[in-house]
Amino acid sequence: MNNQTHDGAVPFQPFWNDTPIKTYLFDAFSVLLPAGEQFVISVVESAALQLQQRSTLAEDSRRFVAEERAHQRAHRLYNQQLEKQGFEVSKYEIAIEKDLASVQSKLSLKAQLALAAAFEHVTAVISRVALRQGGLLSTAESTQTRLWRWHCREEVAHQHVTTDLLRALGIPYRQRIFWFMAASALLAFDVLRHVHGFARLDIQRRRVSAGQVRRAAGRLLLRDGMNLGLLAVGWGGYFLPLKADATANCQ
Repeated sequence: MNNQTHDGAVPFQPFWNDTPIKTYLFDAFSVLLPAGEQFVISVVESAALQLQQRSTLAEDSRRFVAEERAHQRAHRLYNQQLEKQGFEVSKYEIAIEKDLASVQSKLSLKAQLALAAAFEHVTAVISRVALRQGGLLSTAESTQTRLWRWHCREEVAHQHVTTDLLRALGIPYRQRIFWFMAASALLAFDVLRHVHGFARLDIQRRRVSAGQVRRAAGRLLLRDGMNLGLLAVGWGGYFLPLKADATANCQ
């Protein structure tokens, strides 16, 4: 995502996250966020109604929702800039909204919460790796890196809320893991689809060559091996059983 000029045109600037592939990856995640955040907000609000409203977890849930709404607003603006650059963001967003609405209409609250918690875990894992020194985010200052650092810090800080809600509502381990696998597959499919769409368009309009995209992908695999390894370890951490938490009180 690049900044817009005063005349309304969106200039082709160097890729903000160092390489085409890294830029496409974060732009692809942004496409998911407005609809994804709305799904998580709705689920957390519904789940929090099952709690004692003066409990710590109920307060944490309200704070979580406020932060997620702020993320949602920021990424809607971010995605509008991608759309102005010619990327088919609105088409992707409509498809995601329809898929999540269908899921929400068919699943129980506990299944929805398991799915929301899975999304939050994956997001927090990516956020931790993005923020580390030598991580997936560029060290160059830009509108995009500032937005992503803010977003990633808050994701890491409040990820425990959905985990605490899982414990409070007694979501069984098998259900939690089933929806984690489903969420991981859905996220991977959508992100790769969006990355492919961004790359294809940029190659067509000669902003970048196919060879440059392939080399950038190769560098990601070779030079970011530590980051990819940390992503895998963090992802796998979800399979550990949840510890009992006596502080989350249900009504």
